[in-house]
Amino acid sequence: MILAKAPIGDQAWLLADWVEFQVLTSEFDAYRVNELMRLSDEDQDSENPNIAEQDAINEEVLQTALNELQFRIDTLGLSYPFHFEADSSELVLNEAITSGGYVYLYCLFFSHVKREEVILSNPPHSNTDRDLLQICSTLAAAGSLQANAVSFGFPRPDNSNFMNALKTTWRKLGDGEVVDTIPSGAPTSEKDARIDVIAWNSTPDNGAGKHYLLGQVATGKNWQNKSILGEIKPFHDIWFTRTPASTATPAMFIPFCLDVTPPATLKEAVYYATLKFGLMFYRYRLPYFANIGYELAKDNNNGLYIDRYNEFHKVVQYVEDFRSKVLSYK
Repeated sequence: MILAKAPIGDQAWLLADWVEFQVLTSEFDAYRVNELMRLSDEDQDSENPNIAEQDAINEEVLQTALNELQFRIDTLGLSYPFHFEADSSELVLNEAITSGGYVYLYCLFFSHVKREEVILSNPPHSNTDRDLLQICSTLAAAGSLQANAVSFGFPRPDNSNFMNALKTTWRKLGDGEVVDTIPSGAPTSEKDARIDVIAWNSTPDNGAGKHYLLGQVATGKNWQNKSILGEIKPFHDIWFTRTPASTATPAMFIPFCLDVTPPATLKEAVYYATLKFGLMFYRYRLPYFANIGYELAKDNNNGLYIDRYNEFHKVVQYVEDFRSKVLSYK
């Protein structure tokens, strides 16, 4: 795999991603981030006669990367698979990677499919690879709500059709009543009604009034054209004889970081994305909540139903294969 030159002056998250790929492709799983100052100096088309000004530019590039990487450490905690050495200048891959860390690496790799800002030789990817985000998102939904979660998106692992999957899910959820047969005029070959993840918390009586999430999973760069907000009412109106009394929370699951153009902040970008898509599970949230969901799924005594936990090894395998075959790992 060939890394592109450092994306100096581009989105801060891209520069941080580039540093992480440097760690993953290095012999010792480490990269001295101070090296960015030299690269920034070399990035100039011509030598800057104002040495002090150029030094300030180089320092700003370095600080941008350090701030973004430290934000990832602070935000994701155990779900971030890298750490700084004591002098805070060398980023190192953790020896032990948590389940959330594997989700993070999956998201990192998949963020650069069909992109060339960071890596130039993109690996092939398949629908099977994209389906891994469905596994991660189901765990993240469970972790966020501390609740049950179903991977509803087509194709489903059990090959069930839409109506059977819907009835099976709502027998567990216990709020609202699904139609017995496809209503006249409704789609006869519906796959998932654009609902990829369904999550809900348990109640002692299994009755109405629950935290209830309907989510969409998107791995393509066109994810911004796929808001689930307009799909929820038709979903309830068409496929239920009694609409769930619980108010559905819309959610979007993506492996990407959000673009931020100064002077705007990430918090502002998340705010407006939330207005458009509902709860945003992106790379600075999804691994964190997936790690919690994974731990919940491991606990056989909490009574939760969390779909596809037993397939998480596929995510781990994807990450290891990517590192060994494409990144020339070690």
